[in-house]
Amino acid sequence: MKLREIDPKQGFSVKRTRLKVTKDKLVGNAGLGTIVELFDKSPLSTEFAKCLPERVSNNSKGAYRMALVLISSLIHGDDCLDDIDAELGENPSAENFFRGKIPSSKAIGNLLRDFGDEHLDKLNKFMTEMGYQIRGNLEKQLPEEFKPSKKPSFNLDSTPHEQSGDLIEGCEYNYNGKWCLNSEVIYDEMGICYAGVLEAGNTKPGTDGPKLLDQVLEPLKQKKIDNPFEKIAHVNGDSAYAYEDFLRVCINHGVSFTIAAHGNMNWEQEIPNIAEWQKWQYSEQELKKFKKRNKIAPERFLGRYHWSPYWAKNLKFPVIIKKEWKTDPDFPESGSFRYHAVITNEDLFTYSYQQVYSRYLNRAFIENSIKESKTNFDAYHMPCLSFKANHAYLLLLLIAQNLLRWVALVTKPEKPHYAKKLRRKFIFNPGKLVSHAGQVCLRVTENFKKEVDRLVEGWQFNPETNSAFSTS
Repeated sequence: MKLREIDPKQGFSVKRTRLKVTKDKLVGNAGLGTIVELFDKSPLSTEFAKCLPERVSNNSKGAYRMALVLISSLIHGDDCLDDIDAELGENPSAENFFRGKIPSSKAIGNLLRDFGDEHLDKLNKFMTEMGYQIRGNLEKQLPEEFKPSKKPSFNLDSTPHEQSGDLIEGCEYNYNGKWCLNSEVIYDEMGICYAGVLEAGNTKPGTDGPKLLDQVLEPLKQKKIDNPFEKIAHVNGDSAYAYEDFLRVCINHGVSFTIAAHGNMNWEQEIPNIAEWQKWQYSEQELKKFKKRNKIAPERFLGRYHWSPYWAKNLKFPVIIKKEWKTDPDFPESGSFRYHAVITNEDLFTYSYQQVYSRYLNRAFIENSIKESKTNFDAYHMPCLSFKANHAYLLLLLIAQNLLRWVALVTKPEKPHYAKKLRRKFIFNPGKLVSHAGQVCLRVTENFKKEVDRLVEGWQFNPETNSAFSTS
């Protein structure tokens, strides 16, 4: 053996593998069809088809088929419409699954450009229906400790989609100087999207919040009638939502809320008037996390005053102020208190300041959901010059994200995977396409077949009906 100084590789080299050509029809994304098939066989698919513009050409075989191809591409992780040609075009598995030649990326783009205001409104409302149906399924299927709560928690946020094209309709410079489009979305605490809208880049954050929230809360109207003295849901939002129209929607629908206070309320002037501050009580789990990172849990206190909005002087909302000690990174022995405040309508006789403020902290989950849509579904970029076409693309992207999130929650509720890992587990699996006696079968590994059966069972479909798979 050579000395390390002479041979840094220490004599190691990988074993040579010989390549041979086979005429067998091989598939590298065996699990993609299962997810789309489950959606196709669910009641949601019929309602989804009603939202689409009409396509009557023989090649397209209808708008529903074309939309499913696009959703399949998004679930697969394709970054642009051209990837449809590269990944699904001339693909024997995809052509068998979609019963014919795959529509080109140009045809898919034409479908997106066919969307009008009526179709976009229907598709957005479909997302609300989809969100509640997924939530209902999770309530039935998940173990007790992982079920969604009876009182859903909705989180709203706006986010920019930075673009590079000068001709994209709706692109404007936002308040941060980014050339972008903007979107506004609502997710629940399980990571399911219930509504979304694409906006011009210079749209003020929170503008479409009242309309979207009213749409999402409307299905809970009967629940409010049956329980008039109970809050039927909880709403979290940043300071962009601390304005009259949005707060009135919350009040009219009978939901509790924690909304970040903005500077125009002059809440910082009330800090010297707060006589009593409650110390934050860290849980053992939180303290272990700080210890693991070799950090000391910061001093944190909560105080409260009451605020009356100018548009309803007879109303008084508690404003909970958090003050937290921040150590100076250059001089560890010194530092200062930093402040943050939230407006709420919670009953402070029932809930402590910490319980109320902690609900607002749960809003951080929407940041992960938005990051997921941008990173793993490439919502950073819109594929078309037409604003309405990009709006339709965004809504279809959010539907695809919901489907993968549903898979994640059903298959691993204790720690749901994000799309990148989920694709490795369920989609990017090898298979062999076999035709026999007029039947087409996809042969896969035994372990993968077991995972597919678990998924199908979790979606309330009989695993035996999925005859496309074989482990032999």
